[in-house]
Amino acid sequence: MKRDGEDRVEELSKKVGGRFKLTALLQKQARDYYAGGRAFMPSVRNLDELFNYILDEIEEDKITLKLPEERKAEKEKGEESAEQS
Repeated sequence: MKRDGEDRVEELSKKVGGRFKLTALLQKQARDYYAGGRAFMPSVRNLDELFNYILDEIEEDKITLKLPEERKAEKEKGEESAEQS
């Protein structure tokens, strides 16, 4: 049974931490595809297909949104690991 669009968006917004984060992630990924040019764009014919393609990527955990604090914590953790080696 196929879910309707609203249920899917609601489910994914809970997964990523809210509608704002989901929207930011969608916008960032779409912008990255456009910036890369047609050669790096997935094979979609219109914006609705691109929107659904990006939702699929989020659902499959291929892309995530990391807040600046999360990136900083990861960087610091990586530096600590490098120092211990």
